[in-house]
This record gives sequence, C-alpha cells and structure tokens, in this order.
Amino acid sequence: MIEIDGSYLEGGGQILRTAIALSAITKQNVRIFNIRKGREKPGLRPQHFQGIAAAAKICNATVQGLKINSMEVDFAPSQIKGGTYTIDTETAGSVTLILQTLIPIGIFSESALELVIKGGTAVPFSPTIEYFQHIVRHILKIMGVSIFLDIRRHGFYPKGGGEIFAKIEPSKIRNIILMEQGELQKIDVVSIASNYLKDARVAERMVNGFKKIIPDANTKIQYVHAFSPGCFIRSHAHFDNGKLGADALGKRGKRAEDVGKEAARALRKEIESNAPIDAWMVDQIIPYMALATIETNAESKVKIPCLTEHAQTNIWVTKKFLPVEFEIKHNIMMCEKRM
Repeated sequence: MIEIDGSYLEGGGQILRTAIALSAITKQNVRIFNIRKGREKPGLRPQHFQGIAAAAKICNATVQGLKINSMEVDFAPSQIKGGTYTIDTETAGSVTLILQTLIPIGIFSESALELVIKGGTAVPFSPTIEYFQHIVRHILKIMGVSIFLDIRRHGFYPKGGGEIFAKIEPSKIRNIILMEQGELQKIDVVSIASNYLKDARVAERMVNGFKKIIPDANTKIQYVHAFSPGCFIRSHAHFDNGKLGADALGKRGKRAEDVGKEAARALRKEIESNAPIDAWMVDQIIPYMALATIETNAESKVKIPCLTEHAQTNIWVTKKFLPVEFEIKHNIMMCEKRM
C-alpha cells in the first residue's frame, strides 16, 4: 500500500485528488493521512467526500474512513468501468475539483464515463467551470483526451446549486511538447453574473474594468439563473500554440470594475511570461504528462511561467504512483520515464 502524507508541502486537497485518481488508474492501494491538516477546516470537505465516493463507485473500490472531516482514507481500487453517475455536493463545493479526480480515471475506463455534478461552478480556491471548459479541455485535447462539457446552471457561494454534465471518452493519451506561445490571435472575455445583479449592471462593469487594462479584448456579457448572487469574469488569450486563461471572482464589498481589472492584470502577466500554458494549468497537467510518458514511452515537455508549490506537491504525489522523473530547467518542465 502506498502511504501519502496529506500535509506535505502545499498540504491541500490536490494531494487527495491526484492520489485517488492515480490509485484507481494504477490499481495500487493507497492510504492518505493528515488530510488537509493545515487548513482552517481540516479533513474531508463535501467535494472531497463526493469525489472519492464517485471514484470508488467507478472503479469498484473498497474505502475506509470516508466521512466528512475524516483525516485518513484507505482506498483499494478494482476495475474501472464507465456508466452514468450523479454527484451532488449539496453545497457550493467545487464541481471542477471533483472533475480533477474523475477525468483521469475516465480516460482509462472500459466505456464512456458520464457525470452529472451539482455544486459550485465559480467558487473561491478552485478553477471556474469556464476555465475548465476553455483551457483545461483545450490542453487535454492536444494530448488526445476527449471531453464533452455542458454547463447547465451556474452555482455560487453559499447555496451552490450549479449543475454540469461531462462525458469522458476512453482515450489513448499522448505526450505533449509545447514550448512556444506563437502569435497572439485574440483575447476573449465573458462576464457572468447572476440575475440578482442585473439591475446593478455588474457584468457590464466587470467588462469595463477589464477593458481599462486590455482595451482590445472581445467581450461578452451573460446574466444567468443561480440560487445565490454571484459573479465572475473569464478571460483567455488564443495563441498559435495554446491558450492562456485568467479568471476573477466577485464578492460582497468588491467593486465590479476591480474584478475586471484583476482578471486583466492576471492575464497580461501570463501573456508576458511567454509560456504556452498559464500558472494555473501547470499543476493540473502534471499527472497527465506522467501518464502520457508511461503510455507512449516518450517524454513530455512544456514551457511554464513558474513552478508553484501546488505543482511541486503534485509532482511529489505523481512520482509515488508512476516511475517517472520531472526536471525543471529554465522554465522548461520535462517528464520522462525513471531509469
């Protein structure tokens, strides 16, 4: 059994998500302890609980310690199978964090994996579903992974109530070599707010803030039905060789114009890095690079803007399950088989 200390480095839920996914794929039993030990509310939160419970059903795993606030989980997987599963956090728990656990598993499923996930689609400390739709799916498509994603309803903190549908096809994952941005083609921005905020023109004001920093962006405004007031702005830059994304969330007391400016400044920083993936994609791509290296016996290599603590943590977890090495030199992250 592989032992994982959940308090290592970044010490968050990423350790849990990667460990469960790679356990299912490699059929290696895992024990994760000290789960989120340094967090304000340590242990399993609703989205972690639901992600593990769904993973267990998908790969017919035996699980011990699966309860809210649990600090230790044992996960013993069996055969991965497809099918349709409904997952409801009953909170604003992030749907994208659940996807982080289940998408890698779906790639290695016997048949298509269909997921209906209910929770938060744009909530703090997680990628928005729009980022997942336009950035994560794009990078994974380059690697041969086919994902269909439909955003049925947005969900904001505290009530959540968002709903998405995802279909992950069994895929032959391939290695990735992504070293240059290429030419900038365009910048797209979508400003999304719940109908509660329409009279205050929150979506329009977020766009106005964004365009004060990046005036030539293509912009779109969208008001949506949601159970709680909420808003966010999604931006991404299209290049010849990839896409970079940057989002910003609104919150009570924060001017809508400042939300837009925050996203624009973040996107501009990513563009100026000259890397073809953004800082938020770096840690997310690590397990896929490792899986591709094992499946194809070929190295993967990506230019990155920086190596975050999240990324260092994900490399550490990934190497517990797969015989790979990661090397980072001059902002080039390379993954190859361990000799």
